Amino acid sequence: MPLTPTAFYADHLAQLHRLLLEHRIAKAHLSGTGIRLDGNDLGLDDRFDLPFGELSTLEFAHLFCVFDGSRVHQQAEKFPSRDDAPPGLYFTVINSKIIRNQHKNRTGLISEAVGETDLFIEALHVDHFFLNEQNTPRSLGTIAFTLCSITAHLAGLAHISLVAAGGVGFNPRHVGYKVWPRLGFDAALLPGETHGVLHLEACQTVQDVIAIDGAWWDAHGSQRLMAFDLAVASRSWQKLIPYVREKVLAESTL
Repeated sequence: MPLTPTAFYADHLAQLHRLLLEHRIAKAHLSGTGIRLDGNDLGLDDRFDLPFGELSTLEFAHLFCVFDGSRVHQQAEKFPSRDDAPPGLYFTVINSKIIRNQHKNRTGLISEAVGETDLFIEALHVDHFFLNEQNTPRSLGTIAFTLCSITAHLAGLAHISLVAAGGVGFNPRHVGYKVWPRLGFDAALLPGETHGVLHLEACQTVQDVIAIDGAWWDAHGSQRLMAFDLAVASRSWQKLIPYVREKVLAESTL
């Protein structure tokens, strides 16, 4: 890894990381094998120089959710995309078995200014993430994201952002606004969003609402940009770690 693991990793993530690496689903779909990057076959001994440091093929696969047997295309984007993905270094993943038909997954490294200073932070943005639910194990998405978040933390990135799609006023087929908060993503509430809902009027974020009344959010929540905070002991980790232990590790045999 480019950085020495943090004390938080050692105390709270290392065991979870090991268990996920040994999980049968990760071994079958996220082992870093059979990957072609811009026409070149990747070996497990290959290394990648990225803005924050060096990664192995396995770490590269986990950071960008590259499933085994995928073709990957790297592209630097200087301007926001049509769906407002910020500029950055993006990796598009093509896998007709794992990813939903007619879709390509796309994740990129981005830099964001800190206030009005000349300082920049490195983060990850998930532009597209679709799975073919008929061909994939139920926990694959959760395992893929957890390995992504742990790798991003070790790489020293600040957060992972995405548009959690669907909900009131948006495409009813999309359920990201419900799914991603379960994995620790959060966002500010819209002005007046819980006005008149007495038990939620003091809430300021999506996670505030879910902590009190998750059913209300499922019924009344809506699409927005959300982020997973990769900082030590963040609220995002406090949400993700027990969720993965309960929903993935406790329900399956390694």
